[in-house]
Amino acid sequence: MLTNVPAAVNRMSRNVVVNHPNAFNCQVFRKTITRTGQVVSGMPTLGGMGVISSEDEEQFTYTWVGNGYSLQVEMFQPSAMMERGDANNGSANEFRFLIEPEEAEGMPGTFVPKKYDVMYLLLGEGPAPAKIAFEIVGVEAMLNIPPYSTRYIANRRDDLHVAAG
Repeated sequence: MLTNVPAAVNRMSRNVVVNHPNAFNCQVFRKTITRTGQVVSGMPTLGGMGVISSEDEEQFTYTWVGNGYSLQVEMFQPSAMMERGDANNGSANEFRFLIEPEEAEGMPGTFVPKKYDVMYLLLGEGPAPAKIAFEIVGVEAMLNIPPYSTRYIANRRDDLHVAAG
């Protein structure tokens, strides 16, 4: 009975994110290791030292996971305005997002964001909009009852931004 509460919160959260006027379309990419070598428990090793995490890898690529919707959900923090005075740039180092895949849970094409995934917020429409990159660095639970309602902690990745066109 008590597990119905977080399940309902997750359904409500999805509806809010998908239909919210401030939600962004997003694309999620996952780091894939391209280096070949000895594998232990599904992860490549570094010589005899043991398994290393994907953040220590030098040979990797990003593969597309899926499209979705993202809504920034932290409290407002003042930040510097852009030169034109039409938007702020956000001065915080950490951002919190609710991320929902385009497809509902259980449908083909759905996904669950994971730590170290890169999320691109799409700024505009058309074939080649500008994209702001964020890397998911943590996942936090908003309720302590499974199935957990999660939000994602992300850091901006300025080296991965994509200009329009």
